[in-house]
Amino acid sequence: MKVAFPVKENKGLESIIDDHFGVSEIFLIVDLETRKLELKENRKLSGEGPTCKTGVFKKKDRVDAVVTRCMGDGSQRSLMSSDIKVYQARENTILENLELFEKDELKLFHIFDFCQTKKNKKEGGCGHHH
Repeated sequence: MKVAFPVKENKGLESIIDDHFGVSEIFLIVDLETRKLELKENRKLSGEGPTCKTGVFKKKDRVDAVVTRCMGDGSQRSLMSSDIKVYQARENTILENLELFEKDELKLFHIFDFCQTKKNKKEGGCGHHH
């Protein structure tokens, strides 16, 4: 199984999870069996063509799950249509969240957990502009 994490910068398993999935410049993908790390640029930001309503990952990436703090509706729909499960990060680093994931202690995002394009955190949004 492969799990992807949006990160601010590559510091391996000590990388800090980026606050928002869709605008993260890079993702670290962890293979749970081998513990191998793979770095992927955000295709949406690198000019490869996708827009906010299309996928960040290609089929060849074989990502099974994503752990993130916040996500907009477009990314959520894209991942769901690709059968990629989305879990809500509870801690700061990949390692901390990976340990929780392996203990089955991370909650799956529900449709109402997503940003819903609300900029104000008090309204249930993430504080980011979509």
